[in-house]
Amino acid sequence: MQQINPQEQYSMEEKRKIEALKRDVLSRFLTKEARERLSNLRYAHPEMADEIENLIIQSALSNKLKAIIDDKKLKELLVSLSPEKKETKISFNEK
Repeated sequence: MQQINPQEQYSMEEKRKIEALKRDVLSRFLTKEARERLSNLRYAHPEMADEIENLIIQSALSNKLKAIIDDKKLKELLVSLSPEKKETKISFNEK
């Protein structure tokens, strides 16, 4: 049986506590549809999903988040945090 040193065990315990806190905050402040969208986003863009989660959690814990975020609000948040896409133009020179 593999032994875990106390420092790793503490780290694992802390990670579990943080994950539990994240789940609690997200379940309280996001509608079911918004949580599903965030979950889907995690598959395609994990970094963006982490950024959104952290923003929501920080806002909730600092009492800046007053209302529940629905799917529409989450979409707006995603658009505001998305980097602007550059338009690529292709032109053909005919001779």
